[in-house]
Amino acid sequence: MTRAARMERTEIIYGVNPVIEALRAGRRNCHEVMISLGRRELTVAKICEEAARRKAKVGFVSKQEIAALSRTDKHQGVAARVDSYPYAELEQVLKSSVEDAKKAFILVLDNVSDPHNLGSLIRTAHLMGVHGVIMPRDKSVGVTPAVVKSSAGATEYLPIVQVTNLARTLEYLKESGVWVTGVEGSGDKSIYDSNFKGLNCALVLGSEGAGLRRLIKQLCDFIAFIPMEGLISSYNVSVAGALAMGEVARQRR
Repeated sequence: MTRAARMERTEIIYGVNPVIEALRAGRRNCHEVMISLGRRELTVAKICEEAARRKAKVGFVSKQEIAALSRTDKHQGVAARVDSYPYAELEQVLKSSVEDAKKAFILVLDNVSDPHNLGSLIRTAHLMGVHGVIMPRDKSVGVTPAVVKSSAGATEYLPIVQVTNLARTLEYLKESGVWVTGVEGSGDKSIYDSNFKGLNCALVLGSEGAGLRRLIKQLCDFIAFIPMEGLISSYNVSVAGALAMGEVARQRR
């Protein structure tokens, strides 16, 4: 394989936590770590320790070089060239949820297009005990380096699935015994009045502007809303997701 072909199969992730978590998780091979001159010794030592454990080479370069490679100035003086993101299979997520006595807990995202929202949702999902995230391959942001940064490295631990047809995937989840709850302002009942105890459940969140698509909404078993006060129209999708996942996690405890 030529050097150009190898480069096509890799990407540059950036930020202290994303690089450290990518090294710790070991889900994808890390080819090299780049640290800017002048980084604090404690941070450098921690990164070098993880890189040595993964047998990844470390180089010290200028901030300008890291900015050029990562195409951002929000790199925190750290970047790494790693293999492209390894998406999971749907069966993998269902298998891991079956092995959990608390039942399945899945997050489904219908065309979330902002990388910061996706990263925030993935970070919350990981911390709330979600077994996996499902999203469509088209009209949705994938797991880009910006998403990895916004997730603080949670992408390296949480299985994330891309599907061709989200509607068919919801039907498959329902056939597999998963109750599907859409989260939208025009819901039938409050998320806090909904029952998630002892159930295999999937929460479905819509896109930033349009919300849930009509067919996706129709395929949900329930539609729940999050109570609001104030004069503006709705929560940001990452905030709505955090509130909904928090309620499911609370009931599962």
